[in-house]
Amino acid sequence: MPFITILRPFNCLFVGVTVLFGAYHHNMHSLGINTIAAMISAMFIAGAGYVINDYYDIKIDRINRPQRVLPSGRMQPQVAFIYSVILFLTGFFISFLTNSIYCIIIAFFNCLILYFYTKFWKKSFLIGNLLVAYAAASTFLYGGLATNNFTNSLIIALFAFFYTLLREITKDTQDVKGDKAEGAGTLALRLGEIKTWWISLIPALIILLLPFILFYKNYYNIRTSVLMLILVSLPIIVLMGFIRYGNHQRKYEISSRWMKIDMIILLIINGIG
Repeated sequence: MPFITILRPFNCLFVGVTVLFGAYHHNMHSLGINTIAAMISAMFIAGAGYVINDYYDIKIDRINRPQRVLPSGRMQPQVAFIYSVILFLTGFFISFLTNSIYCIIIAFFNCLILYFYTKFWKKSFLIGNLLVAYAAASTFLYGGLATNNFTNSLIIALFAFFYTLLREITKDTQDVKGDKAEGAGTLALRLGEIKTWWISLIPALIILLLPFILFYKNYYNIRTSVLMLILVSLPIIVLMGFIRYGNHQRKYEISSRWMKIDMIILLIINGIG
């Protein structure tokens, strides 16, 4: 069904999980209407973001992802635009049930960010990447603020920010053909493949350093630190080497997919740590 498919239901579900993670990470707060509202609100806003993204990206997607709902003709663009507005408004108004002014502000701000990002900034030089990274990190903070768990949610939000930034830079290089046809100004188009890889090392190195800093600050115990080293840090090193030196035709697509899996592993480690 196109109205479900265009929402990226798995991604929306993952957004809901990240809100819950931010709410309950190192926090024994009981499940209440505020937490449920934060989760549902974030899922609606994320879904709206995916829909409006497809609306403005239809020309690029005809080249990069012709199987998606709009370029394949399964939904009219005008219908998609109206659908996104309804989802944005629903998500924003549900945020009032969190009883947190900070959550309401984030919900409103994220609605604006997702719209203007897609319309104006998505294919701009680095700005689009930073905004997507913020949006990913904000879901953890959203849950944390709904349950007064801001400090703990901030730790995982930092990982989410830099991991998403790394993945977005990788995806830019993957999408260079369609972006060039659309006249975009992404990192990969302006700087080329090699220089973009060097820039992507910045968020990668921060992700590698964060576990050591958290161990030094006694936030991580030895078990969590070892698991992060083996299951998160080492895969990042392998993936960065694969991107730089691999000859596989789909190396960016493969790397992007494995980065998403590695981020899930990171969340699991922090959840049990």
